[in-house]
Amino acid sequence: MGNTKTSLQITLFSCMSKKVSSYTKASVNKLRELLAKRHNKEIERRWAFYCLADLEAEGLITRRVRIINNSDGTVRQLSSMIAFTIKGLKLLISMKVEGSILALKNKITWLKGQDKRFPEKPALTGAVKVEMYPRLIREADSLIKKVYKPFPA
Repeated sequence: MGNTKTSLQITLFSCMSKKVSSYTKASVNKLRELLAKRHNKEIERRWAFYCLADLEAEGLITRRVRIINNSDGTVRQLSSMIAFTIKGLKLLISMKVEGSILALKNKITWLKGQDKRFPEKPALTGAVKVEMYPRLIREADSLIKKVYKPFPA
């Protein structure tokens, strides 16, 4: 499962629109299609859900289920919104995934702001208490300073 999870993380990251949003709404079928196309990994739908659940349990991603209540009383489920946590972005940086440093920098900027939309701060940081945010932000800032070197102007 390790190779599949790594490939799935990279695929999820590539599905995120780096400039517009910090999450993806790619369906499991689309993820499976991209895994087959880019990583030559043919997996079943159930295995994809197992891998996503495992990534979520490890604290690498966070998910929000999206459900629509139709006017006729039926319920329609949409694909989940998936975002990387700080821990997940640090792992992507250690795997040298292109754009992961910039994504972590944007995530920290977002965390320092007052935005209350998805993904929520406790889910992103893995912090149980609000007092842990500053420490996690400092750690991520120091990682960015070590790794991120801006281009000379």
